[in-house]
Amino acid sequence: MNLSRRALLSSIGFGVMSACAGAQTPPAARPVEAPEDIGARKQRLAAPNPMGVTQASFRRAFEAGMKPTAFPAMVQQKVGVSRVSWCASLLGAASTEAFSPVRAASDDAGLKSVLLDPEVGPGLASADAGARKAVLERLKPWIEGARRLSCIGVSLDLRGEGDYDAQLPLAVAGVRECMPLLKDAGLQGVVKCLGGLTSNGQFLAALMNQLQDAMIRLEPTFDSWRVSDTEEYHRNRGLELVMPYAACVLADYTAFKPDGESTRFPTSYCVQRVREGGFRGPVMMQFKGDGDELAGVLQIKKLLSRFPIRP
Repeated sequence: MNLSRRALLSSIGFGVMSACAGAQTPPAARPVEAPEDIGARKQRLAAPNPMGVTQASFRRAFEAGMKPTAFPAMVQQKVGVSRVSWCASLLGAASTEAFSPVRAASDDAGLKSVLLDPEVGPGLASADAGARKAVLERLKPWIEGARRLSCIGVSLDLRGEGDYDAQLPLAVAGVRECMPLLKDAGLQGVVKCLGGLTSNGQFLAALMNQLQDAMIRLEPTFDSWRVSDTEEYHRNRGLELVMPYAACVLADYTAFKPDGESTRFPTSYCVQRVREGGFRGPVMMQFKGDGDELAGVLQIKKLLSRFPIRP
């Protein structure tokens, strides 16, 4: 058994042993709750996920002059979804003067904000204490921005150097260092799949097992599973491992076949993993390809609309 697998099994085993040890003391009596009606349960499990779109899907539109305050109305009128995620480079300055009108425009459009990606780059999982401190300083104004935009969380970049066993403790330590900032703002830290070990499902599951913190979540992805220049993590296994910790799901697409399906994966396959995992939170569309950005987003929406996911 290799070390990385041993680390994951060890963390899981510790949780099982702790649970068994705790079972020796009878828990306090709790009120008996009426069992959920079978029909109600089926209806709840069949309920569609809300759908949203990332600001990053429209990078070229912002480079061409779109203003952040105009984005919510465009999403409402042309995309027709109820959620949006933001990214720092397209929001402009990290200031109250910049955040307040965007929040007002979102409220006017009836949009709920999910994540803000600070785009501060790697370093949070660095072995260099100075690099970690620098990242935390860059995070601070964007954490405040996410709070002002009423997001549920801030995206975290845990990319680092070294192998699995070197990086896992560094990632755990980096997350723990930034959590006081996030918790003070009432925000979740949401780890993104950005390649390397951050796109390794086993690594992410081990990270969550070691942290044991409900304020740390993951953003499972449809397509960002590349762990090296030549290798991708198995999409099915990755989604199965990370779905229990999802804050939201990223439905990311780059290109489409003539029939409209992704050139990289079957949409039905990914949606099935999401639904089987019991996730009922937001599914965020992201178009990463060339060509018309709005057309790309609308094609993603068309694909997802075949399944129980709604705006």
